[in-house]
Amino acid sequence: MLRTRVGYCGGTKQGPTYRALGDHTEAISIDFDPTAIRYEDLLQQFWDGHYCARNIGKRQYMNAVFHHDDHQKHLAESTRDQAAGKAGISPHSVETGILPVGTFTYAEAYHQKYALPSHHEVRAFLSDTYPKGKELADSTVATRLNAWLGSGLACDPMVLEQEIESSGLPESLSTYVLAKAVR
Repeated sequence: MLRTRVGYCGGTKQGPTYRALGDHTEAISIDFDPTAIRYEDLLQQFWDGHYCARNIGKRQYMNAVFHHDDHQKHLAESTRDQAAGKAGISPHSVETGILPVGTFTYAEAYHQKYALPSHHEVRAFLSDTYPKGKELADSTVATRLNAWLGSGLACDPMVLEQEIESSGLPESLSTYVLAKAVR
């Protein structure tokens, strides 16, 4: 992943916020390198991550794929149908929405990079480096650190070391991240 950020999309309210969401849905926006991972692979991860025949009643938390264009919509529908087959249900029984993004509005800064606040020194360094919430949300380094420290998945130590070397982290924080992320 190059970047991830959380926010609100799919609705019509101007300037949604967490406390005044209107008809928007909480969502994650992902920038990725299509030479490293295909959009279809991201969709597959999404469909594998939840049961598509059920959806939460509130629009704020509903399961949905938000598309930017007809090509993404077609791929979302195709992978939805495959997910339905895996679940043993008809594509018409899928309750996960496939909707246009509309305007994506960044969530408030305290919602960005969810795992980092529990790693105080790392979050403090990043907050100093990226003083505006949007800068932090758009930071590839912050995205990667959030994933390494928050995913709970084992990291490839060699890949992690290479990425940390180019991250700009002070040595003490690099050592901390390596110790916490490599399990």
